[in-house]
Amino acid sequence: MSRVAVAAAVAGTLAVACINPGVFRDVPMLGELITVAVSFTDAAGAGEGGGGGGKTSKADPGADGEDEPDGANGDGGAGAPAAYRALYKRAAADSCVDWQVLAAIGYVESRHGANTGPSSAGALGPMQFMPATWRSYGRDGDGDGRKDVHDPADAIPAAAAYLCAHDAATNLRKALWHYNHSWRYVDHVLAVADRLR
Repeated sequence: MSRVAVAAAVAGTLAVACINPGVFRDVPMLGELITVAVSFTDAAGAGEGGGGGGKTSKADPGADGEDEPDGANGDGGAGAPAAYRALYKRAAADSCVDWQVLAAIGYVESRHGANTGPSSAGALGPMQFMPATWRSYGRDGDGDGRKDVHDPADAIPAAAAYLCAHDAATNLRKALWHYNHSWRYVDHVLAVADRLR
């Protein structure tokens, strides 16, 4: 295989990985290469976004305001599958935040589990938690005896707990900023939540 063909194959793989970094997460030795490639695309893009404990290096999906959370179905659930909507509502009922805020975070962070990472900063799961933050705030939301960052039944109540621990009941903007150190991210999540109300 010529060098040009190899370069084209690598470029194609990296392009797929940059669009959806989770695609190749189980392929040995590609993980580090993908993380580097995503970092380059993040640096070239907005450079903001991400969540679950103060990371700031993941691109902020739809921050330009052009994407619509309802998607094609217009169901008011940020395009969330029914199972996700139920989890957002259940977590909100046991916390200090509205389900619309949790759904907005789930939409902005992963499109409700469509892209669960790892992000360029190392965040994982549908609510994009950094590993250290997950160790502190992870929940066993479904009672199966495990705290799984990739399980929305665990990750969604963990996000609610994180926000409440950061004073979401009295200052939601500040709590969202703690979730992701970007005011642009805060504005985006609140705008999506408002469209769900």
